[in-house]
Amino acid sequence: MKFAGSVCLIIVLLMMNVANADIAAFDDLILSPESYWNGSDGSGGFSSGGAFFSNNYDSTYGSWDGFSYSNITDITTSDFSAQYNAITGSGQGGSSNYVVGFVGWMEPPTITLDAPGAVGGMYVTNNNYTYYSMLNGDLYSKKFGGIDGNDPDFLLLTITGKDSDGSVTGTVEFYLADFHFEDNSRDYIVNTWWFVDLTPLGVVTSLEFSLSSSDVGAWGMNTPAYFAIDTLIMEPMSVLSGPYTEAGINGYIGADRRHAAPTDVNAVINPIFCGWAASVVNYNPAPDVGFQWSDPNKALGPATGDNLDIISLGDPNRQQLDASVTPGFITLSFSEPIRDGNGYDFVFFENAMIAAKSDPEVGITAGQMFAELGYVEVSSNGEDFARFPAVSLTSAPTGLYGTIEISKVYNLAGKHPNANGLCTGTPFNLGDLADDPMVISGLVDVNNIMYVRLVDIPGSGDFYDEAVMQIDPNTWPDWDYYTDNHPIYDAWVTFDSGGLDVEAVGVLEEQNYSADINLDGIVDIDDLALFTSAWQSHLGHPNWIARCDLAEPKDYVIGDGDFAVFMSQWHKIETWRDK
Repeated sequence: MKFAGSVCLIIVLLMMNVANADIAAFDDLILSPESYWNGSDGSGGFSSGGAFFSNNYDSTYGSWDGFSYSNITDITTSDFSAQYNAITGSGQGGSSNYVVGFVGWMEPPTITLDAPGAVGGMYVTNNNYTYYSMLNGDLYSKKFGGIDGNDPDFLLLTITGKDSDGSVTGTVEFYLADFHFEDNSRDYIVNTWWFVDLTPLGVVTSLEFSLSSSDVGAWGMNTPAYFAIDTLIMEPMSVLSGPYTEAGINGYIGADRRHAAPTDVNAVINPIFCGWAASVVNYNPAPDVGFQWSDPNKALGPATGDNLDIISLGDPNRQQLDASVTPGFITLSFSEPIRDGNGYDFVFFENAMIAAKSDPEVGITAGQMFAELGYVEVSSNGEDFARFPAVSLTSAPTGLYGTIEISKVYNLAGKHPNANGLCTGTPFNLGDLADDPMVISGLVDVNNIMYVRLVDIPGSGDFYDEAVMQIDPNTWPDWDYYTDNHPIYDAWVTFDSGGLDVEAVGVLEEQNYSADINLDGIVDIDDLALFTSAWQSHLGHPNWIARCDLAEPKDYVIGDGDFAVFMSQWHKIETWRDK
């Protein structure tokens, strides 16, 4: 089955549970400044991050195909001599090294994993030679779009997963250039690093890469057959982590309606949002918050994805906690009430970021999140607040720079990444408060929420979740609640901009079609890929995706009833999708 490509890192993180992922970032490969490796040593490839990258070098002609690696920063050279240049001028996130793939005549560029496993995804961009060929045309290739810009040109990268028997597990497609749009202003040639979700491929042993183009001639494709990749995330098949795999909500989307970096010229605010926090009711930070991080108005309005555009709540140290210093908090109000509609109701954006490299000495694990967590509370009258019942399964202190596995955290603010080109927020469903005493008594009306309060949690272990209000995944198949609450750990003690940082709180449109699992406004093949990947799983199973539990009442199992709901909503479109 063929699945469309995705540029949303959050499904990667949450389906793959990348706590112990291998990440091929390629900075372990040794290069002199402004140089490249193309296989001329006859080694047949190279290894990085738990994978082998194929290379075929012909010493007779000095040619190669498969994969090379480079650290060249020149982004202006446009001819064949720039075949080793990524158009970004650096690796993803500003790193030095990146990999260039070339689809030649011997065999397709192939990545072989050290052990079978799932691949979360990778970053992709064009190289100079291909980019400028499409942008301007050259002796052999046409200018994409043609003279008037109306030609429906494309360059398509296809990644094929194969298992240990060589059988195809699936394919993922990603457009390195796409001129299919009726509005020519939406046509694009990729010139930044875009994340491609590879989770639909399932458990694989290898990945094969191919290119296709609209510009073909008698000898095949005219467009130079190059692409560049970086930061490949791989998850060993046997490594599983926490049960809370809900995906973050994209703050911005691109022309393909998938996640886009807020700085992308074609990015727009996700139409699933219908409102944002409008005013600050009160702001009471813990001591020692830096002046730069203490403007509460930065919590208002839409998410920006700028990890410096935040207000900090502070992070009390041990001495302050022992002196009963209150953790910081902020209360925000909204111009229109938040209601308990179908699906998620609002989203919190912090500035959490993903660790690219491991450093065991300071508690950093590649693929995990540097997160500063907080409680979330809501109110109808500004006086009585109901707190979302949270779960935190991080078992030990992380230290000042420590990271956490986000699939072990539920209903806490600050779980999802919102930095370095990723802009996603943590969703909350007011239905989770149905058993809260404040809601039962009527003091909090979940259909008339006017206030959201965010409270920092010092990650010292002095503060606890409310796990006893939630189902324990380990009680399958009889299902029962956790017997104990758990201490909450995150990076502590932090300083200056320490503690929970608030970037934005957004209100969501009602989601009338629960089978729109990836929340892009339509029930389509992408949702089917997610649903089938979770088929017959249950809460606590490694393939579990909570949004695939469609049938009411929820039974924490993905089965026939859920499939019936999915098919009844096939190709349904949300009214907000095209607003």
